[in-house]
Amino acid sequence: MITKTQNSSLWNAFRGGDRDSFQRIYQLYVKELLSYGHKITSDVQLIEDSIHDLFIELWQSRTNLSETDSIKFYLFRSLRNKISHRHRRDVLYRASDVAHFIESLDEFSFEKQLIEHEGQEQLLRQLKKSFQLLSPRQQQALDLRFAQHFSNEEIAQIMGINYQSACKFIYSGLKVLREAVRIFCWGLAYLTITC
Repeated sequence: MITKTQNSSLWNAFRGGDRDSFQRIYQLYVKELLSYGHKITSDVQLIEDSIHDLFIELWQSRTNLSETDSIKFYLFRSLRNKISHRHRRDVLYRASDVAHFIESLDEFSFEKQLIEHEGQEQLLRQLKKSFQLLSPRQQQALDLRFAQHFSNEEIAQIMGINYQSACKFIYSGLKVLREAVRIFCWGLAYLTITC
């Protein structure tokens, strides 16, 4: 991960026409862009074409681009807009990389506590099942927040919604997942007591 200062320097060098900086930006973010693209659509060809077009347009318009201290944020927002425009409508598809999201749940303290217990596999299955029941926008908001580490303000901009809606998607998604964990823990405690 690069610092904000390094981010700005790299971006400004690219804007000045430095091909090595452009290549470095591509190398740093292409895998994350591919992963993020899968949260928006399952159409692999559309994702790859959109990323390709994004980088071509970046290079062609580099002198007109404004400064940024978060290249990742700029690229994520641009990719989302590009995919949405290619669809000609704002439709989000169900995330296909649920396993990646489940791995990112280690930030929740309830998971850290439960992983130490023998019900780990059952919990992960329950979380995965509960995650799949979330709306596509809840899934995307949670992925952006906990797997990609964007702020709520950045999530709102990337998803093209207002700040309150972004917070609502995150809060409501977490509420569903927490309830699934609570029910699981209650069931596990019940089984432990009755066995």
